[in-house]
Amino acid sequence: MNFSEESPAKALEKLLKRKKELEKELEVLLKRKEKGEISEEEFSKQKRNIEKEYIEIMDRIAQLKYLASLWG
Repeated sequence: MNFSEESPAKALEKLLKRKKELEKELEVLLKRKEKGEISEEEFSKQKRNIEKEYIEIMDRIAQLKYLASLWG
């Protein structure tokens, strides 16, 4: 995501939306695993990808909140 031309508030809004999407993706993935629709290997791979992006999103959210507190 490129936020260089967006306001911090708009960027934060997009990040929070993506965070919720990732949380839902993980819920769906867990349900698919419980139903036996995907292998353990595929589950682990997809879960790692979701977790990696989630950590990046949370880091950006923390940065934006910090910056907003400086300007606020």
